[in-house]
Amino acid sequence: PYFEGLFSSSMRDADADGLPITDTEPDVFEQLLSWIYTGEVADAALQAKDMLEHLLMAANGYECGGLKLLCEAKLCEGLTVENVATRLVLAEQAEADGLKEACLEFIKPNAAAVMGTEGWKDVVSAGGELVSEAMAFVVGGGSAAGKGKKRTAGEAGLSAQDAEVEEMRGWKVPRLR
Repeated sequence: PYFEGLFSSSMRDADADGLPITDTEPDVFEQLLSWIYTGEVADAALQAKDMLEHLLMAANGYECGGLKLLCEAKLCEGLTVENVATRLVLAEQAEADGLKEACLEFIKPNAAAVMGTEGWKDVVSAGGELVSEAMAFVVGGGSAAGKGKKRTAGEAGLSAQDAEVEEMRGWKVPRLR
């Protein structure tokens, strides 16, 4: 969708001989293009240090939903006390709800150990809202789902009728005596 919109627009870049990509490293962009053209990413690339993190950000930025889900799943598999806080910040930046939920679930029983890591400083640096959300999850046990951005009915997988029912549930109806 990203490139389709770019090349079909009347923007100057759409008619240029080349398109400079300055926000993504060449090896990451190579895997992104591989995904776009073949629906696959090289296994070796998925094992490379920090590739999944960079590929997740690129997939989010270039609107490659399937690749984003693949990266999220792989990042969830490798959660440790040492990396979970950094990945929580990454999940927040990349709007990766599945990874964020997995990170919060991992942090809950390991909170003291995680807060002692260098990565926890990244969470604190990311802002009070993420720290508050993580602490509320750890203390209250609530789900991170639904605490982020509001989604449209289509994004939530609801039909128009389901969306209407959900909207009506929020209505306040006066009680009759």
